[in-house]
Amino acid sequence: MSIEAFLIHLRAERGLALNTALAYRRDLAQWEQSSLPLTAEGIERYVAQLHTAGLAPASVARKRAALSSYCRFLSREGQLDTNPVSLAASPTRPERRLPHTLTTAQLITLLSIPDRTTPKGQRDSALLEVLYAGGLRLSEAVGLRWGDLESKQGTILVRGKGGKERYVPLVAPVFESLQALRPESAKPTDFVFGGVGRVTLWRAVKENVLAAGLGDRPSPHWLRHSFATHLLNNGADLRVIQELLGHARITTTQIYTHVATERLRAVYRATHPRA
Repeated sequence: MSIEAFLIHLRAERGLALNTALAYRRDLAQWEQSSLPLTAEGIERYVAQLHTAGLAPASVARKRAALSSYCRFLSREGQLDTNPVSLAASPTRPERRLPHTLTTAQLITLLSIPDRTTPKGQRDSALLEVLYAGGLRLSEAVGLRWGDLESKQGTILVRGKGGKERYVPLVAPVFESLQALRPESAKPTDFVFGGVGRVTLWRAVKENVLAAGLGDRPSPHWLRHSFATHLLNNGADLRVIQELLGHARITTTQIYTHVATERLRAVYRATHPRA
């Protein structure tokens, strides 16, 4: 049973997003290149090679999880008697890194960078604003269409992972920035950001973050992380944040409680006389 058959299963039966399926393909292609046997011993050797190559523990864990999912699929299809990944020695659980967030002052600086007198600057400004104000993934912003904007209700329809849809409220200035991009001939099915690819918009975010001096390895996800953390810091309920982010599990959203706690500790250590 080929890896391609597994990927078709992920997309058609489990409803995984295209980007997620492509990530599985990359991880499984790397396994194939190792030419190791699909046994518990082979998997242990593969994981050891990944660690030796200097991969981060989280990356190793992801590749192992992808391989385990593939083996479960093969077991169900009768190609394997058992899942060899479950028989392999489990690596030490990687320490979960806290998401990178920007302060309010840093966000104000970032949002002031694009030159709104140019078409590119208008696009970049609207992109940064909707990523932060709506907590969108970059892929969700790429797929945003004019028909998804509900100005009267003050919401946008977001199509997330696995084809799941959610409505996200936006403040009026962000709607105005988005509407400023709209050509007179635009149809409801046309893309808000002109149908440009994910890579183009990723580079736009990177360019503006670097220009703002906010880090040398920027990610569009910084804006999503900042959205969630700022809501939590200002008293938003964790379940509400889960819905706004489109997380399937509350445990995924709970990482932001650790971010808030770390900031409280930092303030305490910096300001308490006996800290």
